[in-house]
Amino acid sequence: MAFDTAAGRTKNLDGSHNRLCSKIFTLVVGSEKKVFLSHEVVLSQSPVFERMCNGSFKENVEKQIELPDDDENIFECMLEYMYRGVFHGVETPTQSVRASMMADLYIMAEKYQLSGLKELLIPPLASILDDTSNAECIECFFHAAHKIYENTPDSEVLFPDSYKKEVAQILGYRNQNPYIESQIKRCIFDGGKLAQDTFDAILSAKDKIIDRICSRCYEQIYQTRQDFCMRCRERLR
Repeated sequence: MAFDTAAGRTKNLDGSHNRLCSKIFTLVVGSEKKVFLSHEVVLSQSPVFERMCNGSFKENVEKQIELPDDDENIFECMLEYMYRGVFHGVETPTQSVRASMMADLYIMAEKYQLSGLKELLIPPLASILDDTSNAECIECFFHAAHKIYENTPDSEVLFPDSYKKEVAQILGYRNQNPYIESQIKRCIFDGGKLAQDTFDAILSAKDKIIDRICSRCYEQIYQTRQDFCMRCRERLR
């Protein structure tokens, strides 16, 4: 099975034949320099790898790509998706590690422009919030959100759209679990696009927390992405 690079989705082609005719590249990944072998036709699903494999770069000449900044375990998950077109999840002993690894995989998918993998990761990331009474689940989701926002460009929209939808939905449960509101406040206090999108989620849910923020702080956070004044910090506590 081969893949449509532009759409990031599987395409009905004779993958075995394409791989037999495809060049083999060696990928050296991470600080431990773990070695992976992959076919050019598979790597070329990523526009980033496609340029390396076909351009006038040393990677194409040497048939070797070095990726010292990538985590080898996360890369292996991404490579499995590129070959199989599916995401089987991340098997870890704890929810926090699982959420963190899915966030890392999403960041890597953004880095290598694999929109199909990003789409597959949205549902399992959102499902972390299925148990709104569980403080650990709430913390894991927002930790993953912080990581994704910090390591993807502001132009990235897929996860932010899902984030705003999920936050708007769980706002109604914050009286049952005060930890929800504390995490939302933290997102706002951190500023940046995460604060802006958190505000969007609150507004879409018509949440009354807005009433406790002065107009100056609202404008600063929402438009210039700065921080709250001390007075509004106290009113939000």
